[in-house]
Amino acid sequence: MKKLRFAMIGIGHVHAAGMIKDFLNQGEDRVEFLGFADYPYRSPEESEHLKMNRFQNEDGTYVYPYFENYRDILAQKPDLVLLCADICAHAPLAEETLSLGIHTLIEKPMALTMADAKRMYRAAKTGGAELIVNWPVAWFAGFRKAKELADAGKVGEILRVQYRSPSTRGPYPLNAYSPEELSKTWWYQRDKGGGSICDYAGYGCVLATWITGKTAKRVFGIKRNYFLPFSDVEDYSLFTIDFGRQVGMIEGSWSTMSNGEIPTGPVIYGEKGVIVADRFSNEVRVYTDFLPYHPTPPANEVHRPAPLTDSLAVNVSRFILEGEPLFDMITSAFNMKAMAAFDAGRRSCESGAFEEAEDPFAL
Repeated sequence: MKKLRFAMIGIGHVHAAGMIKDFLNQGEDRVEFLGFADYPYRSPEESEHLKMNRFQNEDGTYVYPYFENYRDILAQKPDLVLLCADICAHAPLAEETLSLGIHTLIEKPMALTMADAKRMYRAAKTGGAELIVNWPVAWFAGFRKAKELADAGKVGEILRVQYRSPSTRGPYPLNAYSPEELSKTWWYQRDKGGGSICDYAGYGCVLATWITGKTAKRVFGIKRNYFLPFSDVEDYSLFTIDFGRQVGMIEGSWSTMSNGEIPTGPVIYGEKGVIVADRFSNEVRVYTDFLPYHPTPPANEVHRPAPLTDSLAVNVSRFILEGEPLFDMITSAFNMKAMAAFDAGRRSCESGAFEEAEDPFAL
């Protein structure tokens, strides 16, 4: 039986090691990991991500086969490359891998700008390979159930989708690393695509686009840096997305506490009620009793879907080896639509005004 031969380029994303393990969990009769290379290349002494992201042991040995030059990996003609470099590196790397006909899986978000997203999308079409974007929320059973209920008209026409990021102070614990150490990572460097917008606002753009089934028309965004005096990135953002008739309200935050009984969402407001999901629970609640000025009544329906049996690695492997379809949220076509909201929101944070969304398919 044919194995999926895969490799990783760039190890700067905190999801990187987890992605490799997800693929390897399918078994050595199913997959073969060729190894990894950092991008841009740094010596082991200079690389802040080798130990931080668990690619190097304390004694300096590597957890997986290590290549100084990523093109040595490409020369082995892998079926799939995982790209986990800083976000500004997504476009040039993906153009190279896709032009070689190598399926390419990129850590979220797809790109920093719509211009970069279009470069990648064109390269996929030209190279005949698939461009895939990892969104961990694609594998949350509760989120899929909320979407299913909304699509079935459980609360009538969708009016608004709300989502906020979970409680965090950033990708790394602030008490585990010094400001100097953190400032060396791309997450805290604006010119590399760092900041809470790229880390978390993308989730809201994806979920609002997915649930409404619409592409953003314009977005208003604001951003703040509350707790990172050593960095030039934002640790808080808020987007209002205009989908035409529907709206999205999303927060991408490293700075606001969210633990407690307030759900992260998505919360789907419809003409006949509300659907409430949460990142930390498979339980989905539906409220359809409209009682103005009354405390929230008990949910009219409570759904507890079973955990999903597939995962990113399983879905991608089946796509490449057996031709099964990819889940919509991780396809390049869907991510181009979500990029319309993400790109306009980022631009609005700079301009201070509503920004019109670009047509994602006007290539």
